[in-house]
Amino acid sequence: MEQQDKFYKGLFFGALLGAAAGTIMGLLFAPHKGTETQQIITGKIKHALDKASDYYESTEQDVAYSNEAKKRSQEIIDTARDEAKKILTEANSIIREIRGLPKTHEN
Repeated sequence: MEQQDKFYKGLFFGALLGAAAGTIMGLLFAPHKGTETQQIITGKIKHALDKASDYYESTEQDVAYSNEAKKRSQEIIDTARDEAKKILTEANSIIREIRGLPKTHEN
């Protein structure tokens, strides 16, 4: 158990030392001043947010168009179904007349 504790202690201190060394090296060898780097990062974040906002707005419009198209296509389907029922009723009526059967009043 003691050996496992030493392992995790070493891992923690190694990670801490590595992070500190990386930070120092980053500051020493940075290609830009801190303010320039902040401006670059801020610009990239703003660009990403604008792009995400545009994507979100276009998705909302697509959903609105999709809902409208779905509604209109359902109306067309319902109308076609009603017309098909009327045609089938008339066809059945004609077939009954041809066979000499009495007419039925179907609606």
